[in-house]
Amino acid sequence: MKPYLFALAVLILFGVSSCKKEQQQPFGSVVGKWRWVKSVGGIGGLTLTPQSTGNNLRDEFYADSTFKRYENDSLIVQSNFSIVHGYNYTPSEKVDVLNIGPSSRSILIRNDSLFMVDLFISDGFGDTFVRIN
Repeated sequence: MKPYLFALAVLILFGVSSCKKEQQQPFGSVVGKWRWVKSVGGIGGLTLTPQSTGNNLRDEFYADSTFKRYENDSLIVQSNFSIVHGYNYTPSEKVDVLNIGPSSRSILIRNDSLFMVDLFISDGFGDTFVRIN
């Protein structure tokens, strides 16, 4: 009976390890143009979208560490950006941090989506962007 349990355990282990994981792109992939989809947060738990605000935002990250934000195709912010990898947010949690001017936000890139969350603000916002091809 033990050899069968061992064989079953090995099959399960191989099955789990061969599962396709969601692709997490390298951080150079932040370079490009991103369209704002929504922001969620604040004290009231708001959900803001281009439809609800009437504003279309586009963030552009360039390889020379330049950042530009456009609102309805008008440039509203231009700055430099940097990324800190593996920042110790808590003793047990590391995040990657995007710094744009005085603003610091944790970021995560999955496939063609960019997620940014306010750091150090308990009722801050989380923003979702999608890559513009």
